[in-house]
Amino acid sequence: MAWYLCEISCLTNSSLAMKNYLIAGMTALVILTSCEKIDRDAVFVINGKTEFTADDISLYDTSAHILYLKRNHSELDNIERGTFAFYDKGEPVFSGEFWPGYLSSTPDGPVIMTFPLALQNHALKIESWFDDQNSTLNNSRLTNLLERHNLLHSGLAVSAVSASVAGSEMAFSFTLTNMDDTDLLILDPEKTGPGLFRFFTNGLYLYDPDNNDEVFADYIHHSAPEPWNSWEIEWLTRLGAGESKNFTFVYTPGIAIQPGEYRASFGYPGLSYQVAHDELFQDGARVWLGGIKINQLITIL
Repeated sequence: MAWYLCEISCLTNSSLAMKNYLIAGMTALVILTSCEKIDRDAVFVINGKTEFTADDISLYDTSAHILYLKRNHSELDNIERGTFAFYDKGEPVFSGEFWPGYLSSTPDGPVIMTFPLALQNHALKIESWFDDQNSTLNNSRLTNLLERHNLLHSGLAVSAVSASVAGSEMAFSFTLTNMDDTDLLILDPEKTGPGLFRFFTNGLYLYDPDNNDEVFADYIHHSAPEPWNSWEIEWLTRLGAGESKNFTFVYTPGIAIQPGEYRASFGYPGLSYQVAHDELFQDGARVWLGGIKINQLITIL
């Protein structure tokens, strides 16, 4: 009887082991099959199935975090929720979510805002919900991948941010430099005028760095273009490769701004949904889309 029970036990253990091997084998097969679904030539993938190779992509601008495609893709208009990822030879190196603006919850990673898209369906803007996470959008694995495929473009860089007070006026200044090897066409407040420029940006805010209280808010009233989704080449200034331009905005605050340290927040805008694919390049220069957020400490003397 003992021998019989032992034989049954051994058979049962053997069956369980075989079952575990089968489960492990099936799991491995599922993983391998899933990996095989992503083509090794795919660089950008939506929802694990819509693939774009390097030949489908025009460029990636690291200053505005925008992926430009070589043609319009109407299927992008229908995306509300989902995932996206950049792949290097079948291995994901950067990923995020498509995030509709109507959601009340807050994303905790990179997103492409949808419903509607921020840009027309030839370009996708990657964003972070929190300013202190923006640096993570240009991680080295992603930029190395794009650079190998000659898709990496640097766009604009901000420097020399400052503010000063003279009498009842406050001046806020910064410098933009074209870090790209392509000439860029950028919105110029001297050409748009303050009201129209203010339509594209929330303007300047100053905060007390200790308690984050708002000290100053841009009061300029905006004026919308007509029609609202139009743009004019006359609003733009050509910034050659390596060239810089200083911008100064003068305000008359309702209260006196005291000398001291402040956190300045200012969004320098580019055009966005207005620009069609065939309008992106004008006489060899690229219309710079997107925007740059200035968010740093400054000292007002």
